[in-house]
Amino acid sequence: MRHTEMEPYEATAEDLLAHDDIPFTLVADTEALDRRIAREIADLIARNNEAEDDTTLILPVGPLDYEYLANICNRERLSLADVTIYMMDEYLDDDGALLPESHPLSFRAFMRESLVENLAGDLGLTMADVVFPDPDDPAAVTEELDAIDGVNACYGGFGITGHFAFNDPPEPDEEMTAQDLAETRTRTLTISRESTTQMAMGGTLGNWELIPERAVTLGMYELLLSDRVHLTFMRNWHAGTLRRALLGPVTEQCPGSLLQLHPDLRVTMTELAARRPDPDITQATGAEEG
Repeated sequence: MRHTEMEPYEATAEDLLAHDDIPFTLVADTEALDRRIAREIADLIARNNEAEDDTTLILPVGPLDYEYLANICNRERLSLADVTIYMMDEYLDDDGALLPESHPLSFRAFMRESLVENLAGDLGLTMADVVFPDPDDPAAVTEELDAIDGVNACYGGFGITGHFAFNDPPEPDEEMTAQDLAETRTRTLTISRESTTQMAMGGTLGNWELIPERAVTLGMYELLLSDRVHLTFMRNWHAGTLRRALLGPVTEQCPGSLLQLHPDLRVTMTELAARRPDPDITQATGAEEG
């Protein structure tokens, strides 16, 4: 199936699995997705260790549970001494510094608790190997990623606007083309109201005030530089978002659509996310997964 053959939102799960250019994989649920991604990352590290190569990754906070990866590494005694993880983004406090780990939305605290502290201490990964973009020196991570020609693999999903990391569409008064967006580097920014709304609905049960206004994020440039990009979708509203981004036109109005141009793109989606996004006026179907 090619996206020109039908309207994106009309595509069924079977249509996605038959896509000519993007390999889509269907799994039952979020647990199966987490297990699949953990296995893939562990296998990549094992291959690189065997070849005496470093492993470099870009990882998100939110879509994935890294306890599954930690469990595999512990069980298989997989060394992570040569692994560097670059995190997509992090919230900022009112002074423009990285959000303190005491904040309930701290991405650094999440990575410490879900991955690093679940690993056996002798496997070699510490928080020093989990690199967050620095709001005081955003160019530093760009220089690091340029020096290695991008990471081995980047994992992540799209927000409701099609954002990838915190790369949202341009504001109405902002002039930007798709090419401009593709060239955006690591930077600090104000999070869009649309993305804040999504996070308030999905992550804070409507507590809008808890969500910081600003963040530091990798740009589309650094993300697209990755050797491989593996997208994951598991929520009910991902059904429409993934179709818009991956079957619709490549446009700055949907940053995730730029991933269509990546030479090694793959997608894993749950049965919930794969469903055709038919309207539900009651907003009830799958709402608990929102």
